[in-house]
Amino acid sequence: MIEATLSLVRLILGLAGILLVGYILAVCLVPGLTRLERAAAGFGLGALVVTMWMLALSSLGLFFHLPLVLGPPLALVAGLWSGKTFWGRGRQAKPPPPLSPQSSPLTPYGFWDWLFISLLAVLFLFATLRAAVYPLWSWDALATWGFKAKVFYVRGAIDLSGFEAHNYYPNLVPLLLTYLYLCLGQVSDQLVKMVFPLWGGALLILFFGMVRRLGLSRTQSLGTTTFLALNGITLITHLHIVYADLALTYYTLGAAGFIYLWLTGSAPPRTLSLAALFFAGITWCKFEGPPLAGSILLAAGLTLIWLRPPHLSRRLGSLAWPLGGLLLGYLPWRLFAMSHGIETGSDHILGFYPQQLFQALPALLIALINPTLFGILWVAAALALALSWRKLFTTPRLYLALFLGGNFLAILLAYAVAPTSPFEFHLYLRATLDRLLLHLAPVAALLVGEGVKEVMGEPEPAQAGLKPTPSFD
Repeated sequence: MIEATLSLVRLILGLAGILLVGYILAVCLVPGLTRLERAAAGFGLGALVVTMWMLALSSLGLFFHLPLVLGPPLALVAGLWSGKTFWGRGRQAKPPPPLSPQSSPLTPYGFWDWLFISLLAVLFLFATLRAAVYPLWSWDALATWGFKAKVFYVRGAIDLSGFEAHNYYPNLVPLLLTYLYLCLGQVSDQLVKMVFPLWGGALLILFFGMVRRLGLSRTQSLGTTTFLALNGITLITHLHIVYADLALTYYTLGAAGFIYLWLTGSAPPRTLSLAALFFAGITWCKFEGPPLAGSILLAAGLTLIWLRPPHLSRRLGSLAWPLGGLLLGYLPWRLFAMSHGIETGSDHILGFYPQQLFQALPALLIALINPTLFGILWVAAALALALSWRKLFTTPRLYLALFLGGNFLAILLAYAVAPTSPFEFHLYLRATLDRLLLHLAPVAALLVGEGVKEVMGEPEPAQAGLKPTPSFD
């Protein structure tokens, strides 16, 4: 009993270290975030910084030890915080920005607020118990993510010799689990799995903050967040299994969502620097990350070119921030892989199979309306798009439509080049399609939030006419 309690305390302290690193980084990058937003963004930023540092340690030939893994990231953010504090003393204070929907005086919580909060609390109680009680059981958890985490922990480094488990995959999730094993001093699958409900909570808090900034009331934002969380089983399942898809969904929401807030003029100052780190998380998280990140940049660029806001060239140039983040997450691992003779898998693309494209198209359409997978989320997103049809080509909502539509096409193309036998292709579809759609689901829920605003007649924030904000220049 005492040993179990101590292990739980070590886990909490390890997670607190991750959160502290990211929270301070978020404060330094974007002072205008609320405490909840800092915590939600901070967890992902901390995981990114610590795991990228672990990659650097292995590149330098150094072995993992907890003080060496956590100490330098903490020292880095402490230095940033001290520098920011010292630098800020000598600068003239700026006048406070106008009140946003989030900073306006709040009314007491009503019945609907407490109902939505209670539903979310029950969901995360279930997910936490499910993660803590069950061992690793899903295939990718056993054969890829969880397996590599154990190997890295035992060997004290990113050492992929002697086995094949998609060795070319990026390693944010395995390294995060390895870090938690270091905190525990042992391998404990049940305990480290509790990071996934926490990650899901960070995702939903991040989403809540975004729809608040888009102009929804607190009750509407809680309702939309609950709608995202409880529609279908896909997101709920990933709250308690050791897959990288929940992490990729989180970073995709951060990158795509902050870019959307920037386009609409609803973002706090310096948001693009924060978005850049979410782009790094996308590419360091999964093999599918770089094209997904590229689709966000492409949708943003096309939206700017179509809407032609003032200072178009300067705003297009501002996208260099997220592009730099994409490279920050992609290049270190590629250089490490090349230097260690790890070949990028050719098992993903071996040809073009038109018959698979025609099989994937109806499967995709069925998945979008399958209530088991995503409830009515995608139907609601389509309705929200229809409600704002007149504004689609005159506001940044075009960006959401381009991002989602472009990724639907990318999914179909990915299935058309997948080297799968005709007898196994339907199994491959069933095993992967829900996860590919999960990566996009929170962005679709942002579109639902815009639809709620249309129905409720809420005013547009800064009427997205892409009024340039000096802080993004």
